[in-house]
Amino acid sequence: MPNTDLTGLFGVTLALFALLVRVPRVQAFPVRQRMALWAAAVVVASIPLWGLSLAGFARGITGDLSITTLLVLALATARTLSGCELIEEENRLRILRAVAIAAVVLYPFALGFTLFDPYRLGYGNLWFMLALLGFTLWSILRYSMLLALVIALAVAAWSAGWYESPNLWDYLFDPWLAVYAIVVQGKYWWAQRGEIDA
Repeated sequence: MPNTDLTGLFGVTLALFALLVRVPRVQAFPVRQRMALWAAAVVVASIPLWGLSLAGFARGITGDLSITTLLVLALATARTLSGCELIEEENRLRILRAVAIAAVVLYPFALGFTLFDPYRLGYGNLWFMLALLGFTLWSILRYSMLLALVIALAVAAWSAGWYESPNLWDYLFDPWLAVYAIVVQGKYWWAQRGEIDA
């Protein structure tokens, strides 16, 4: 099986697993029952039925999840399973803020609302790569190592041709993460506004 299929199926299975571990009713089970349920869910999602597994079916709908999404899902799952914060909340919010800003800029432009299409930059534009390098260095200086790591992993995977897509944007974020990031930023902004009004 090619790397692209393995990563794509792993991403969808990880997303299903991350959703399952967050279900309050499942969290109420004893540890052994939870582990058995999670293992069964991974097996069910991976077994091909009629030539296609549940993970493969979901992948057909969602497409491949970006490297950033995989890292965010892995960190969220690890936090839920361990019960402790592996990263500071501010670091997670910085990633989601960057994704939300990029999505708000990229998607309307890519849909043809202007003559400039930033999606084309993801095919290996030198200026785009230099801008990403500058943003990564800025992230390191601002003590957001996680954001710098996400960008570095995405660029490394793109350089290796890990996904079927030859566009770097697809490694940096996907529509599912973009929607989630915008919702989280909206909730954060609304909470901040409520504190200011109070």
